[in-house]
Amino acid sequence: MKRILFLIIMLGLISCNKNKDSEGNVEVDQIIDYSDNIDFELEQIQKIEIFSYPDRLSWDTLRHREEIIRNNKIDFDTSMINEKITLLKKPKIKELFDLIKNHCKIEGDVAPYSTCYMPRNLMLFYNNKNEIIAHIELCFTCGTSSSSNNLKENWDYCKDDLKVFLKKEGIKYFVDTEELEKKEILFLDSLKAKKKIVD
Repeated sequence: MKRILFLIIMLGLISCNKNKDSEGNVEVDQIIDYSDNIDFELEQIQKIEIFSYPDRLSWDTLRHREEIIRNNKIDFDTSMINEKITLLKKPKIKELFDLIKNHCKIEGDVAPYSTCYMPRNLMLFYNNKNEIIAHIELCFTCGTSSSSNNLKENWDYCKDDLKVFLKKEGIKYFVDTEELEKKEILFLDSLKAKKKIVD
């Protein structure tokens, strides 16, 4: 009997902890579709290339600008790229497209406005002429991004869901622990010591 009473009390406490709005209604986490703000269609995407690299702003000292794609090419030192994967299958392309077109409104998973920007991932979207039609560079540390003009509304992506997708597809380079951050700093410091990058 005591166990049943304990369970009833626990269930009551859990249900009372749900988020409620000003009228007392339970709030539901929202996913908002922002595909109207994307200036190209899913059908135009023939492939997506995804890259990882150390914090670009630590080594790309000549290009602290938003334009990292010029003349249909990456305009930074590509020798710093750690990983590259290519998505060619339509179901995978659609899955990623759905992740970037939906803005995440779940507390703790929303990409906030931040002065932090340590981009380590880049996604390039190609059409059937092998032209880059859009790009997004991502900072998972603070959940911000920089993108081409046709994706400018894409700042509120669901970073945890996107990270899970990238890991599943083969991207392994993420700096999401203090130990990995120290390792990256040591690597970048060694390049500076060898004069491969400048301060």
